[in-house]
Amino acid sequence: MKTIRTGMMTLAALAVLGTSSAFATSEPVKELSVDVNGQPIEQAAILDKGQQTVLVPLREVAESLGFQVKWNAELKAAEVAKGAIFSYAKAGEDRYPFAKMYKTLGAEPRLINGSTYVPVAFVDEILQAEVTVEGDAVTVVDQDSEAAPMRTGTITTITKGQNGKLIFQLNGYETGIILHVDENTKITTADGKELKPEDLKLGMEVEATHQKMMAMSMPPQSGAISIVVKSSLEMPEVVGTAGKIVSIDKDEQGNYKMLVEGQGLTENAPEKVALIINEKTKIVSAKDNSELKASDLKADMKVFAYYGPTLTRSLPPIGGAVKIVVE
Repeated sequence: MKTIRTGMMTLAALAVLGTSSAFATSEPVKELSVDVNGQPIEQAAILDKGQQTVLVPLREVAESLGFQVKWNAELKAAEVAKGAIFSYAKAGEDRYPFAKMYKTLGAEPRLINGSTYVPVAFVDEILQAEVTVEGDAVTVVDQDSEAAPMRTGTITTITKGQNGKLIFQLNGYETGIILHVDENTKITTADGKELKPEDLKLGMEVEATHQKMMAMSMPPQSGAISIVVKSSLEMPEVVGTAGKIVSIDKDEQGNYKMLVEGQGLTENAPEKVALIINEKTKIVSAKDNSELKASDLKADMKVFAYYGPTLTRSLPPIGGAVKIVVE
């Protein structure tokens, strides 16, 4: 968690304000200027003496940091969203959703003159920006304005969020990251041809640049800034199964037969499948994208296995593996 540098501001301000505890009026008891990324915003911050914290106007601060802000009339809360980050602030409730959990920040939002004000801890812990409170000024700096280093690896799962936007997992569960694609994500081939989100497929090797700001779930989540497709599996439809290797055997021709049991990654993918591995099957490590050999595969390993939709009607069905990602 970042440090909110308040110095002696709170104690000094409390001394100036005296002992009055009234905060229910629409007029702020003390105003502080707010600067976001070097630009002042119109609405001032206020000192909530009852909670002994500074409150900042949510909409102006969040929008200055690139968040979308909207009012949820049913919930009576102000919602913020950017990439993988989603939360809301509800007046009088010290309970903020973050990374599929709820955080308490020791202070509640306030609704003043129709505007939602949140504690500075919300900017730090939820919006993931650096906050400094000094004297009569609040300074907010977006530490995520520069892109994080590029990640290279395999698209291991693809889903869609409630908003219909594409979400994909890069490099598996244990060492990977979940990236959210939106209308601002630039997607291209290695030679610069523009692609659409629906062009992304399972098993593709990609280079992805994402925001530094991440929801620290498991795996962590962030918003995708750009995606470059380096290679894809040469088949019109790719299906996959993620799970453990139940068994793996080598035949007289040098081919391996691997039995995987777990979860189907596409609608028509079986939970249990036997796959033939030959010299054309690409096998990589999820951790560092290094190439592996079929002889490196062992029982109980966790894998993401990709293959074509044509399978035998046996139990389990049998197909040909085109790519295997080993966790």
